[in-house]
Amino acid sequence: MKHTYSCLLLILLTLSGFSQENSWREFDFKVKAGVNIGGTSPMGIPAQVREIKSFNPLISLSIEADVVRWLDARWGISSGVRFENKGMTTVARVKEYAMRLRTEDGELSGLFTGEVETKVKNGYLNIPLALHYRLLASLNVRLGGYYACLLDPSFTGAAYAGHFRQGNPGFERNMKMEEPTPYEFSSELSRHDFGALGGVEWNAFRHLVVSLDVSWGLHTIFAKDFTGISFPMYNVYSNVAFGYHF
Repeated sequence: MKHTYSCLLLILLTLSGFSQENSWREFDFKVKAGVNIGGTSPMGIPAQVREIKSFNPLISLSIEADVVRWLDARWGISSGVRFENKGMTTVARVKEYAMRLRTEDGELSGLFTGEVETKVKNGYLNIPLALHYRLLASLNVRLGGYYACLLDPSFTGAAYAGHFRQGNPGFERNMKMEEPTPYEFSSELSRHDFGALGGVEWNAFRHLVVSLDVSWGLHTIFAKDFTGISFPMYNVYSNVAFGYHF
């Protein structure tokens, strides 16, 4: 967090230096509030997941402040800071799904066949950096990337209505699991995320801004050497926001 605040302070000081030499008209300052809609998922559906029975995005709010430095009439560059949640719940039918579960006998690793519920609700501090192109006086598009620091991790779920196989073939231990057996990987999430972003921003009125962004994570949400689930998962979310243009 100290490094993050140092970077933000450096950005603000740099912009302040620019402002002393350039007109404020070359800068656009905005504050926005919005909502994230999307999911935390693998890239493609793994063979072990036979059916997605339900998917529900959680209420995932965001609040941000950013600034665009216009280099000329068309091109600009922006950065800022965004506090946001990214979350969802899913229920899937799986077969031979490698995972770790918590039971009365302790933590067990093996293969589960049945239904799995997953709930993700993570809070991030997000720092975007993007290149802007002004299509119209009131409309611009942007493309860039982001870095995010995980502040509030939560990755939980349960397995039920199936059986759990532990051990090597021929020597395995089969356990019926009709009631929900929980798992939690909150402490094993990566503290860092980064990826690509793109979006469009519309100055609807003099001070009202409407924006739509899509961000695609390029770094798995799990920490290095994580083995609780057999495939990586990534944040893929869109953000719809309304804000005030100073």
